[in-house]
Amino acid sequence: MKNILRFFKVAKLGLLLVLVLLFTSCNKPLPDAVPISYPSANSSATTTIYGLINSDTTYSFFKAAATKVGMLAQLNDSLNSVFTVFLPNNNAFRASGISSIAVVNALPAQTLGGIVGYAIIPGRQFLEADIPASTNTVPNMQLPTSLKIGTLPGTPIDLKLTAFSSNSATGFYDNNIPVVKPDLKMKNGVIHLVAEVVVPPSQVLKDAIYNNSNLSYFKAAIARADSGQTGLNRFDSLLAYPVTNMTVLVPDNAAFQTLLFGTIYGGLLQQGLQPAQAVPMATQLSSTPDVFSNPALFSSIPAAMVRAILAYHFLATDQGQGFQPNIRVFSNNFSSTPAFYKTLINSDTSTLAHSHPGIEVQATFTGPFVSGLQFTGLGTFPPGGAPYSGAPAKAEIVAQNPFYDNIAVNGVYYVIDKVLLPQ
Repeated sequence: MKNILRFFKVAKLGLLLVLVLLFTSCNKPLPDAVPISYPSANSSATTTIYGLINSDTTYSFFKAAATKVGMLAQLNDSLNSVFTVFLPNNNAFRASGISSIAVVNALPAQTLGGIVGYAIIPGRQFLEADIPASTNTVPNMQLPTSLKIGTLPGTPIDLKLTAFSSNSATGFYDNNIPVVKPDLKMKNGVIHLVAEVVVPPSQVLKDAIYNNSNLSYFKAAIARADSGQTGLNRFDSLLAYPVTNMTVLVPDNAAFQTLLFGTIYGGLLQQGLQPAQAVPMATQLSSTPDVFSNPALFSSIPAAMVRAILAYHFLATDQGQGFQPNIRVFSNNFSSTPAFYKTLINSDTSTLAHSHPGIEVQATFTGPFVSGLQFTGLGTFPPGGAPYSGAPAKAEIVAQNPFYDNIAVNGVYYVIDKVLLPQ
């Protein structure tokens, strides 16, 4: 596994040299709307968005939620406001596990305010045709919602929680949720009916990942890889930075245990131990995340090697400032045809690392829904196999959710069942 270090000079990683230039990142937000007097968004329409929701009982769940949090009346203004609403009907609520109005009313106001506010894009009507159609739907169009999450550090500029819209051959999406009926034109904007409730994220990547007990090895690996690093050159700091877009592949505990057992076992054999001695020792040492902080194993698992492996699990693009972890890729953005995505390995300036082909990704679609997602690394373990010949890592479905995307304020992460190796 130390072959990983052959081409990757970790000191040159430079995780996010221009992260403060948030609004030039790959997923670009739109400027906040300036209040103006709007003509009717659709002159032939006979009712407002409020009028439809208020009168059509197929939207009674959303009506109950919006009424409880006081956000419904704004959708009746056709003189001073215009909206795009990604609207879940009652069936979409049921598909999301919310079975009745009684369940809606039992939810906390904060939860309902998040659901309703995240569905509403104020200030502009976005028809399906306004969302660029492409076979490669990254970057998504970033749409500021009604939810304010603070201000841009050092400025009075409001930060809005953004939704991400894409349009491709597989469908029209809000985040990773398919739009089942687009372009319902109202007097004060447009409604797009969505297949399920689009739930806003509530945590940054660091909190979401670190609070998952099945990802404790990844957390420990981050601490090991960050040894001697400072600021945003630390993976830990990067995962906590709220105003960016990232895609992170996170191997689960079993994936790390498999790799670590093999690495430690091989090292013990090289030290002269017999297999009968090496197997139980390697099993014991790899059975806890503390393996990364065990000084006796620092020579077998050096921080630089761990850092290189983790860098291979952050997708990256070059926007003219070198490769940065600046792209949020939902499962539906990946292609059904195998395609390669660059990673932070490419941020190194050595020729071999800079030209690294990246990770091969393939999605399987059933209708507009992603029903399978796999990632294949260049390296194999034990080493010696042909590039990309190892079994692909498969993404794990989010608990109680038919999707693979774990969505956070500052990105999306996928839990995978294998550690990917860059060499």
